[in-house]
Amino acid sequence: MWKHLRCSFVVVGIVLFLSGGFVSATGYKTTELNRKMTEISSLQHSLSEKIALAMTKKEQLEEKTESLKQEIRHEKEQMQVESYPNAVLIPRIDYNLKLIQLLLGYTTSLEEKIVYFQNGRDTLDFFFQQAQDDLLMIKTLNDLEVDKLIAQINSALDEYTSETTKPLFDVDAAPLKDAEQIWNEIKK
Repeated sequence: MWKHLRCSFVVVGIVLFLSGGFVSATGYKTTELNRKMTEISSLQHSLSEKIALAMTKKEQLEEKTESLKQEIRHEKEQMQVESYPNAVLIPRIDYNLKLIQLLLGYTTSLEEKIVYFQNGRDTLDFFFQQAQDDLLMIKTLNDLEVDKLIAQINSALDEYTSETTKPLFDVDAAPLKDAEQIWNEIKK
């Protein structure tokens, strides 16, 4: 009888020990997922701010580009210039064409950055939803699935966090459109 009773105590002890470990592992995973969701929300806010800033800058560059094009059209009519070689002989037109080249390159860079940030925000939203779902099901998930999700979230957080601290675009890497092509578009 003592033998049977002692065996029951051992089994109950093992069950309590294992369930306590499961509860603490579950608590850790819940805490970790909640922390990641907070980080995601914060980074999504930063990305939204960067998108808004990039869109504002893009609009400003587009307005300036249009203003320069108008000025070129005015100079073209005043000087009665029809060909590109003659147009670049007029300093104001040549200068404006070069400025437009830069502005169009910057605009293209900003458009790419906006798309990148929007994709980042969407990716983070997906991970946030997945973390939320996993929190609801945490007791049925095994640790590997939660660890995999946390690793994916960390990877996305690292990538997009570093991008929010950088300038919107690299002026030296902005693509430049051919000045003669710009002239021909303005001339139309």
